[in-house]
Amino acid sequence: MQNQKTRQVVFFDLNLATSPPGKLPAMGDLARFLKERVDADLCVRLIEAERYLIGITRARIVKKANGAEALALLFVFVDPDAADPANMHLHTREVRRFAKQAGEGRAISAHVLVDLEPRVYGGAIFRVLLENADRLGKTRVRAELQREMREVFRDKEITVENIDGDDVAAAPKIDMSAVAGDRLRQGITQGTLKELKLIDAKAIERGFDAPEPVKVQRREMSLKVQIPPGQRLEDVLEAIKPWARANDFEEMYVRWVPAIEEGPMGPRPPQEAERAKINLAQEDIGETLYARKEFVQLAEPLSDLCDDLSNELVDAMKGLLS
Repeated sequence: MQNQKTRQVVFFDLNLATSPPGKLPAMGDLARFLKERVDADLCVRLIEAERYLIGITRARIVKKANGAEALALLFVFVDPDAADPANMHLHTREVRRFAKQAGEGRAISAHVLVDLEPRVYGGAIFRVLLENADRLGKTRVRAELQREMREVFRDKEITVENIDGDDVAAAPKIDMSAVAGDRLRQGITQGTLKELKLIDAKAIERGFDAPEPVKVQRREMSLKVQIPPGQRLEDVLEAIKPWARANDFEEMYVRWVPAIEEGPMGPRPPQEAERAKINLAQEDIGETLYARKEFVQLAEPLSDLCDDLSNELVDAMKGLLS
């Protein structure tokens, strides 16, 4: 569950290339073309045999502190199979459930901010900030950006200048890689694994025939893991991943205590435990663990689903780009 006044932002680098390779148009122009598609409601679609809905519902060109531009996007994902949310009163323990109506699904949104200035002058790598949200990780966001950029190139008949100086039709390709946090990498390598849990959020579909009035919400398995000397936690988790997927687990929850750092006055106090939830079907384990992350504190509460871009969150993400 998301904290309504805290959001975690993950850092990525986006690499834009074309096939065949050639000189790219200005990223600012491509961003405006993409915004046109979003404003025309062309960037939302049903996927996986029309089981889920995914897309970009809002787009805005914003200014950073130095006057340069960035592109703010709001992604949504809707899952009709997700469990219904419920609230419980803290004192009376009275429960209120929010059942989905016909045609509805549990919805999640994620803010994305794309720096329109390349990391190196004349280059094609751009910093991207992604609000950490369930079901809208790097894999799905990259795939949607790739799809929409291909539509932009097709709609606008964009060409690139090849090595011979000729303008030729080209297909864009987008890759996204996490910006590694050195502290997290060292903390995992030298730290202590505290908890490892496998989660199956769709256990009700796996043949668990519970008696009335019991309703199976999810299945969890806690694992006790001894990391062999000289072996990395990342390698152990990668070895567990295919077995977990074969047994219908969807997520892996990892909690570890980073190694105690040496300071000028001796060892520093132990740090709080770090944690990560990994989508076993889509996410790279090492990248998820090592990615640089920052927490943003908000004055105004946000729900799991935003119907418009949050000015406060976008402003905070702009500050992280500086």
